[in-house]
Amino acid sequence: MLWTRFLGLGAIAVVAYIIAPQGLPRNAIYAIVVSATVAAFVYRYVREPGADKRTWKYLAVGVGSWGVGDALIAVTKVDGARMPTLSAADAFYLLGYAIIAVAFARAADENGLVFGLEELYECLIVAVGFGLVTWVFVVSDGSARSFSEAVSLWPATAYLTVDAFLLTLVVSLYLVTRSVTVPFLAAAAGVVLLVAADCASYAAAIDIEIYRSTLPNAMWLAAYVCFGVIALHDEQKSVRRAARPGPLRFGKGRFSTLSVAVAVTPVVMTVQLARGVPVGQWGWVIVGSSALVIVLVGFRMARFVRTLRRQAAILEDVARTDAVTGLASRRLLRERLDSMLATRGDSDVFTLVVDIDRFAQINETFGYSVGDSVLREIGHRLVASVRPDDLVGRLGGDQFVVAMCRRPGLIDANETAAQLQFAVSRKMFVHDINVALDATVGIAAIDESSARARREVCPSAMPVDGEAMMQQAHVALTAAKAGQTRVGRYEPDMDRDRHDQMRLLGELDTAIRDHQLRVFFQPCLDLESGSVDRVEALLRWQHPREGLIGPSIFLPDAERTGMLPAITALVLDEALAQCSALRRRGINLSVSVNLSVRNLLDETLTEQVSAALTKYSVPAHTLEFEVTETTAMTDPVRSVNALASLRSLGVTLAIDDYGTGYSSLAYLQSLPVQTLKIDRSFVSNMNTDDTDASIVRSTIDLARSLGVRVMAEGVEDAGTLDALRLLGCDGAQGYFLGRPMSAEFLADAVAKLDSETPTKLEWELARARI
Repeated sequence: MLWTRFLGLGAIAVVAYIIAPQGLPRNAIYAIVVSATVAAFVYRYVREPGADKRTWKYLAVGVGSWGVGDALIAVTKVDGARMPTLSAADAFYLLGYAIIAVAFARAADENGLVFGLEELYECLIVAVGFGLVTWVFVVSDGSARSFSEAVSLWPATAYLTVDAFLLTLVVSLYLVTRSVTVPFLAAAAGVVLLVAADCASYAAAIDIEIYRSTLPNAMWLAAYVCFGVIALHDEQKSVRRAARPGPLRFGKGRFSTLSVAVAVTPVVMTVQLARGVPVGQWGWVIVGSSALVIVLVGFRMARFVRTLRRQAAILEDVARTDAVTGLASRRLLRERLDSMLATRGDSDVFTLVVDIDRFAQINETFGYSVGDSVLREIGHRLVASVRPDDLVGRLGGDQFVVAMCRRPGLIDANETAAQLQFAVSRKMFVHDINVALDATVGIAAIDESSARARREVCPSAMPVDGEAMMQQAHVALTAAKAGQTRVGRYEPDMDRDRHDQMRLLGELDTAIRDHQLRVFFQPCLDLESGSVDRVEALLRWQHPREGLIGPSIFLPDAERTGMLPAITALVLDEALAQCSALRRRGINLSVSVNLSVRNLLDETLTEQVSAALTKYSVPAHTLEFEVTETTAMTDPVRSVNALASLRSLGVTLAIDDYGTGYSSLAYLQSLPVQTLKIDRSFVSNMNTDDTDASIVRSTIDLARSLGVRVMAEGVEDAGTLDALRLLGCDGAQGYFLGRPMSAEFLADAVAKLDSETPTKLEWELARARI
């Protein structure tokens, strides 16, 4: 490689210079090395294709300026004259130093400048401190000098100061790149040689001939060789920068170095006073260097403060802007809503929360980056669907918020919700797949009607702010999803219901401990025999203040909080205890217990059931578990396995609320069930609604073809019971036959129902006589 040849020849030239005699031979060798180095930089500047081309131009000019200075000295020495401390050559040397320092400082790569202003200021502070130290301990010998003699020493101090600046830049280069390469090592070696040569040359500079010493000249020549290596080395791949420590992050090394540099001034003052050197000779140096350090520290602090302000502005923008979509964040939404409410006058303020249905499938199928792209597209569509002065933001996840203020009567919130839903549902292709998305919208409004409703519910209520409006819209959204509607509007009663639910949930743990949860039983009639063959165990909460509370009020929250297993164990225990008690009295009934999703996912369920059957000595076939289609299909594989495990104990299984779930036909054969229970929503209206009657009839036919038993829920009158018998239904359950009752009334109710209900044959004979 070219740089290795240059390095080898340069090393030979340095050795040759040392052993060559004084005069023309040495001057010739020196001139050849300097010319070759300048040519190397020119060659690199011509061939450099990257962003650092300007740096090589500066280096070529700077080294060339050094060469001119060397030429002037050579000419002077040929005449045998003594070189003064301050000569014309010094002007070219100092100019070259300045240009080379600028080249180092302006070094760039494809990522931009390598050094920031922060590093440059810190390097200058260190360099000034180093220069002051060299002036005291290297250049000056502590003897008394006139002012003119002291001034004549400034080039020496300037050289050493710039050397220190270059050295600190090299160290900073390592800290920035965290990489040791050939150019880095060559730069470090070259700068160290310069520092060593200048220190050796200018020590007590008044008393020696600077440019006649062989060792400093050889070190300067070696520095030229090192710089030539930098120019000729072709880095095949760019050096990856390490994470640059920000201006707000001072490592121990940076902090210690700057502290020492700033502390140099008082140390120098102390040393000079101890030497007994008159203040008049060094005071001006201390003042000048101190002023320069103060200016540099001021610039560094200005950059520090500027960075603080810029970061504060960035953080403020981040806090007000959603990172994914660029829309307003929750904070900005809250602030703008507060402003709308404070200045609305007689205008109406609306907040709409738009929830994207089935968005999780996008992330699961295509990944989060694609999901973010979809969110951005939806955000653009929502913005295009409203007026420019309306605010669209992202609440988080797949929920967006639209805040608007209108004069009364100028907007229909439901119509706006429909427009937003249409914007979401328009065709959107992801990886050539047309993804069908829908949206559910919750609406909160501050208008005359809503204000009047709030006053009626809570006369002392505080005014609504932006945060409360978003919370109300979210409550409306939750209600819309629960009611399977696509748009929900906030009503004050929603909050009251939610508060009641939260209060009851907090009291549920106490209810379990204090045995406030009771199990009621509802008879189920076998239409063939006309007798009760089973009862369904139904949970009720006997609240000390609220009275009897149905399970739909507290069980959903209990399932979400993990209390359901304890409640299920309570119901199972009480159901089997009553079943055992009835069997001892000669009343052989089966008992049905409802299971939820969490129960089916409980791996210990089968063991619990087996232990309960053993505890009460109840045959397994007398216990039936009821699950809904939705429950079973939430996790089909685990649900089927759990039901099969229960079935292996000998218990029977039933599908409850049949017809209201999904995938009924697809999964019915895989579920090990023995009974289908037709949902009450179809049974109660079957005599007045032809569609419901058709659903009941087809379900009974389906059950018969599958060989499973079918039972109808919601039998409220004799006409419905007769219709079910006519269709061949196996069993019935409903208020007409018996309401849920406590265990002490169950035996009498069963006996009464058995005595009053005809068998299927008796019913057919009576119907035939009619």
